[in-house]
Amino acid sequence: MKNSFYRSMFVLLTVVILFTGRGFAETFEFLTYSPPAGWTYQNLRDGVAYRRPAGIGLITFYPSYPATGSPADEFTKMWKERVEPAIPGAMPQSQVQNVDDYAVAAGRKEIDIQGQKAILALVTLVGRGRTIGVLTMAGGDDALREIGAFLATLETSTDKSGGTANGGGTAPVGGIEVDFEAPPGYISKREGPMVVLTPATVDDKTPCAYGISPARASAGTLEASARAALPEILPDWQIKGDRFNAMRGTSGDGWPYFWFRTDVQKLVGGSYQYAAAMTMAFPAGPGRVNIVWGVGNLAHCTLDDLSFVRLFHSLRPRGWTPDGGKALLRDLQGIWRNTESMGIAQYKFLGGGRYEFGIGTVTQLGVLERTSSSVADGRYELRGPELTITPDRRDRRAAKYRIRVYEEFHLGRWTRAMSLLDESGNPALEVQYMRIEDSR
Repeated sequence: MKNSFYRSMFVLLTVVILFTGRGFAETFEFLTYSPPAGWTYQNLRDGVAYRRPAGIGLITFYPSYPATGSPADEFTKMWKERVEPAIPGAMPQSQVQNVDDYAVAAGRKEIDIQGQKAILALVTLVGRGRTIGVLTMAGGDDALREIGAFLATLETSTDKSGGTANGGGTAPVGGIEVDFEAPPGYISKREGPMVVLTPATVDDKTPCAYGISPARASAGTLEASARAALPEILPDWQIKGDRFNAMRGTSGDGWPYFWFRTDVQKLVGGSYQYAAAMTMAFPAGPGRVNIVWGVGNLAHCTLDDLSFVRLFHSLRPRGWTPDGGKALLRDLQGIWRNTESMGIAQYKFLGGGRYEFGIGTVTQLGVLERTSSSVADGRYELRGPELTITPDRRDRRAAKYRIRVYEEFHLGRWTRAMSLLDESGNPALEVQYMRIEDSR
């Protein structure tokens, strides 16, 4: 039974990866290429990167911009802006060569990284009124060979428009319009137009796989957009029934979202396979939404686990102007309670940056029952999604949390919740508090 479960989970993840990568070439703006096998894709705030899983190996694509100088001038400009702040020192002499409609200016430099020699190379392509850059870094013969093979595949596309980068700046319709970080223990890989995040270890306890889709036209509301995206993510699967879970709220930066989860099924060889699936919609550019999705085996995939929470807190929709935490501060004020079998913990957040905290525990000693309680007041501060709690008592340290305030739909009704993610411990811990109306 265990081996059968493992195989079904592995097949599910494989199906997701193969589906998303079907029929697409790797592109960045007007460049096409084949990244080295096994290198991890990373979506940056200003570009995209591929990292070697072991040793020193890095490929970074930088968004294009209007060209104003000669190829050598553009190389110098990009080196000073992109490389010199991180790696100061003499700039290499660039070599210029014409290729089709472009001039290629490239230069390389030997650097030292923690006692290991590495080769840093910048390639700038200038043509059709644009300049685009590719930076590579390799330490060791294997990494150098892999980067050399990658550079041999680098070509300009036949698209004359130039366009803008999917990895930075203002993304075109159909591109990914959100920056993010892969959760610990996950591998990020570009699969066609999507980014797929899969657990590094696949076994009988593998959690959910996640992904980020290109921005798409809004279906009118975030809820409608989230629901409409599900059959597009898993076209061969059907929603199992009418039961579902949902969350809706506003992030620490002020952008709204709707999270939708349900069970799906697929008929294979006369019997059904089942999975849990999720889509979350939140704003992209005008009239468009971003979609984050998840899928996994029913036994171990909840789609709101610690990995998803970390992914959620890393999301940065491009073009969105943070509100300075105003919406989150408004929603935070009030009473929040966590009830467990051994006691109660309660926060009351007040205006003016003050809070009250109380905790009560019950301990069973044979036939005897012992109760204890304590209270504490202090100050709190919000910086985006980061909540800092500072007790008035000098013998207690300040604590920092990543915070979410949202409404959760479960068993047919909406309830208000607050979750605090504490990453100071090992492992990290997220605790949920429910909203309590003050009866006074």
